[in-house]
Amino acid sequence: MEANRLSFMGLSVDLKTLIIQHINRPTDLKNVCLVCKQLHEIAVRSLYYEVTLDVGSPNDTRLAAFLNPKNIGLKHVRKLDLYLADVLDKCGQLQQANFAIRMILELMPEDQLEKFSWHPWTPFSGDNLVLLYKKQRRMKWMESISLDREVLWELQQVPDIEKIFENVRKIGLYPDTREVMEFCHFLLKHTAHRKLDKITLHASFDEHDTSITSRELNDSATAPGLLTSTMFSHMLPFSKCTPIALKEITLQKIHLRYAAETYCKLIDFQSVKGIRLYGCSGADALFAELSKSTKLPDKLETLEVKHEDNADNDGLIAIEGFLCLVSGLKVLTLDIIDAKTLPAASGIVRHGKTLKTLNIHASTGPDNCDEELVYEHAAWTQICKECALLEQVSVAFPQVNVTRSKNDGFVNFENSLGHLPNLVTLNITTWPNNSPSSAKLPRKIYEHLLSGLAQQGFERSIAHAEDHDRSSKLAIIAFGSSDKVYDREDSQNQIIFVKGRQTDPLGNEKPAAVQIGWCLRKYMDAGPKSDILDFALTRTSRPPTRNEPDSEDSD
Repeated sequence: MEANRLSFMGLSVDLKTLIIQHINRPTDLKNVCLVCKQLHEIAVRSLYYEVTLDVGSPNDTRLAAFLNPKNIGLKHVRKLDLYLADVLDKCGQLQQANFAIRMILELMPEDQLEKFSWHPWTPFSGDNLVLLYKKQRRMKWMESISLDREVLWELQQVPDIEKIFENVRKIGLYPDTREVMEFCHFLLKHTAHRKLDKITLHASFDEHDTSITSRELNDSATAPGLLTSTMFSHMLPFSKCTPIALKEITLQKIHLRYAAETYCKLIDFQSVKGIRLYGCSGADALFAELSKSTKLPDKLETLEVKHEDNADNDGLIAIEGFLCLVSGLKVLTLDIIDAKTLPAASGIVRHGKTLKTLNIHASTGPDNCDEELVYEHAAWTQICKECALLEQVSVAFPQVNVTRSKNDGFVNFENSLGHLPNLVTLNITTWPNNSPSSAKLPRKIYEHLLSGLAQQGFERSIAHAEDHDRSSKLAIIAFGSSDKVYDREDSQNQIIFVKGRQTDPLGNEKPAAVQIGWCLRKYMDAGPKSDILDFALTRTSRPPTRNEPDSEDSD
């Protein structure tokens, strides 16, 4: 009786469900599904919750099994991400993909999807979009993208169109033509007055397109530009509109020089918890406006900025001033190009009691040959001492040679990490080299030497923790930075090591640096606290290794 009571299969369905919810690796969930019918019914909920499909290839024939009514996982799909398959013969691929998508939308149970995303920067089928709006009326995420034909009039004729937007909490706006701007306005008009949590606005207009000039598109000192006046036309005049209360705002490739008269009136930044700016010219003007007492965010937890600065470093100065005024940041990411210095430590340590993720980078230029700036030892030590809650850190370290003993500068940076008892993930974006030798090492040998550096880092962390009567939480050490925007494959510009264990012949256990792929590390125990590795820096470079040989006979 005792044995039966303690066995997993003897537990109630609710307890089994709670346990299986902690399994996040898809292959493990698949294996659980194969154990028995009951576990299949439990595990399939998590396995099918988020589905990613490649369409437009001979593998589309497998969709028949996925869409079979007997597939008990189909009713649990909530998020569907679609990509164009990578095939050699792309002739007719888009038509085949559109047919596959239509089949998915026709056979998918109605009113169950929360998110539907088409990731390629190619026009989506207008017919399929209309079908999506008719079939799925409980979407929480909607996006406006380029379409192969105009469908706004058809969408407005969909019965009970307002009900489609009742559950929408996040919208993605990706304008690249006048037609898409009108589509963006359609989404904003139907969602902005509801409980909207997040807006992602990513402009991708062709610089060589003469039909829309930059001067016409962007805001000016005298009037809003075509972009804002079209998408937010229902809120004109902006000086009298009620700003949209959001939790998160992401702006990419948006001209912000005159944001004080447009975006700062359209968005209630005081209530925003997350601000992300990527490649936005004139971002310093936005930060200057937000630094005013009447506009200063009082709930801000996340700040991410990718910015190409000017010769006077106005952007860096504005960001530093903003950091010294706002409080309570938990995630801080700064990637600044054409900078003369790194952001001052004083603005970072102001958030020492709350900061958990720190991702700070600055370089003198956008090219690989341009130097990435490194903090002075005193400033770095101050940051580590004052920000003791940090769990994830990504910074440039002083140069070190992989074939020789570590220099004092690198060792001092490592020692400063001892002040971070909660550190789980460390990303060193500067590549160790083998100078003064002019010959580059083969990649396999370089990776082996790099694993030695990582292992020493794990050992140093353990030794420092033992000196302070605690255990080391450092589980991941990565070098370089990812150049992948989508999490579909491993980056060649980043090498990641996780802390494993090895036992010597005497039974003594010590850490071992084990190389792992960028995708797989997400399914480790420390995976949830390694999302700092997902951030793709503006400036990224491959490790200083020579190219792989063309054949096995080459050296």
